[in-house]
Amino acid sequence: MEFAEFERQGWARRSGSYDSGFGAMTAGLHARLLDAAGVGPGTRLVEVGCGTGRLAGLALARGARVVATDAVPEMVKEASAVLPGAEVAEASLPGLPFPDGAFEAAVGAFVINHVPDPPAAAADLRRVLAPGGRVALSCWDALRRNRAQGVFFDAVAQVGVDRPEGLPSSSPFAAHASPDGLAALLAAAGFTDVRVERVGWTHRVDPEQWWHDVLGGTVLTSALIEGRPPAEVERIRAAYHRLAAAHPDGFPVAALLATGTRP
Repeated sequence: MEFAEFERQGWARRSGSYDSGFGAMTAGLHARLLDAAGVGPGTRLVEVGCGTGRLAGLALARGARVVATDAVPEMVKEASAVLPGAEVAEASLPGLPFPDGAFEAAVGAFVINHVPDPPAAAADLRRVLAPGGRVALSCWDALRRNRAQGVFFDAVAQVGVDRPEGLPSSSPFAAHASPDGLAALLAAAGFTDVRVERVGWTHRVDPEQWWHDVLGGTVLTSALIEGRPPAEVERIRAAYHRLAAAHPDGFPVAALLATGTRP
């Protein structure tokens, strides 16, 4: 399946189950994203990949003027229901339907790693920012650091099952999924003052609940497991619980936070 369609279909199926589980975990970075983009009272802000609206709601509480976008109609519906103070629009990245220089800040929480063309997406974000505008983007760090997701990939590897048919062979973002790669992506798009930092926090959740949260709130990770024969799924689940036992105080979460300025 083509990557963009794989993503759209997956997130459409999870629009009702994402927020309370996996979405709650990603919110651990939202305040830092807004800080990095300089979002405060009156800031003209565009959020890309708004999902169910958590980050946009936090920006509204700061007094920002928010336009929240998502490529998935079902997510737009979910966000619209909880963001009466924002404009919520269906829009893909790249391809934002806004004029050049329309915003003072742009943020994207774990969306740049899901777009079909990261260089074009970064260039589009630069286009819609006014001179001096700030962009702040996050993506996941390496699985060996980001254990909240890494335990699932490791469990599948331990069981030794084949990769399910129909999964994209790799993400278009794979070449940029490092501090240097992400910095180079923004610099190539024309951003200046580019910085990428590693950030981390702990997600405290019952391991059995996290199993259900990830299967109901992710696309690629869940696709590695769902649809397999029940006995195979149970073997993966048992391996997951053995790995999760190494984190009794919560799962370490690790991400990259990139910022840049539109000259």
